Amino acid sequence: MLALGLPFAILYLLSLFRYKIEGHDDVASITDMPIIADVPVANESAKTAAGIVVHANKNTQMDEIFRSLRTNIQFMLKEHQKTILFTSSTAGEGKTFVAANIAVSFALLGKKVVLCGLDIRKPALGRLFELTDRKTGLTSLLTRDQITKDIVKSQITNSGVNENLDLLLAGPTPPNPAELLARDAFQQVIEVLREEYDYIIFDTAPV
Repeated sequence: MLALGLPFAILYLLSLFRYKIEGHDDVASITDMPIIADVPVANESAKTAAGIVVHANKNTQMDEIFRSLRTNIQFMLKEHQKTILFTSSTAGEGKTFVAANIAVSFALLGKKVVLCGLDIRKPALGRLFELTDRKTGLTSLLTRDQITKDIVKSQITNSGVNENLDLLLAGPTPPNPAELLARDAFQQVIEVLREEYDYIIFDTAPV
């Protein structure tokens, strides 16, 4: 009886001291917020270079997961809502991976989508889409006092993955990222993007 009971006692004690979130049920037990999708990440490389797993005319498991996530987001958005923001609790949890692939998924519907890199301290969006230009992007816009449609368009590049998906990368890393995002120019940029795109997706810094 001792031999049988000891392993169960150890497992019970381990469960009492468990502090990591390991699955869907752990998240559901600590929040009342709706959980709209579970996105598995196979390895670290899937979250960095070559991390686009959603493709046209494919029906893989990952395609289906992001298709389900896209549908749930559309169901939750009210009329005229078109901005979606992705963040995470800490770095390396895959928010850029998820934001990029859901952007591709929306683009495959024929929607005009722009994916904006707001993590201007440690930008990763360009690397994921294998773009090396660090001179154009959002920070080049935020230093201006007046924003026009032509100025915004000059800082936007196509993703190279889908013609309906454009990128507004973070741009040159500034010494004062928080102050830049608080400027009125940021709101002006968003208003221009609202006129041009069906969906605006923000990949932000971790909380």
